[in-house]
Amino acid sequence: MAVAGFRIAALALALGACTSALPNERTFNGTSWHVTAIDGNATPATGDYHLAFSGRTISGRFGCNGFGGDYAVVGDIMNAGDLRSTMMACSEPAAGFEGRGLAVLRLPMQMRWPSARQLTLSNSAGSITLELAR
Repeated sequence: MAVAGFRIAALALALGACTSALPNERTFNGTSWHVTAIDGNATPATGDYHLAFSGRTISGRFGCNGFGGDYAVVGDIMNAGDLRSTMMACSEPAAGFEGRGLAVLRLPMQMRWPSARQLTLSNSAGSITLELAR
């Protein structure tokens, strides 16, 4: 019986260690994510493609303009509030990625976790695939 108790305690400890690096699924506070794909298309190796969460705000860049706003998570749905963005002219491929990425962020997004460090946000506008940077 002591061996079974030890195994249960070890499993609980291991599971706790696995989740400690994950963001708080309600706030994502203090996490940064590299955007690896938008609508299944890999983001370019050069350029700034990221999302960051601080408190209840989301900010990021999809290759060109910076953007930000509020966000909330209810269950497995993330909603970004009224997003504000700079308005610089962007060349391709950043312009296309930015337009498709912002279209996704403007609608409620289903969150899927393919792995502990990967997150996919998706809705009828498309999808954004993320990898935890910190």
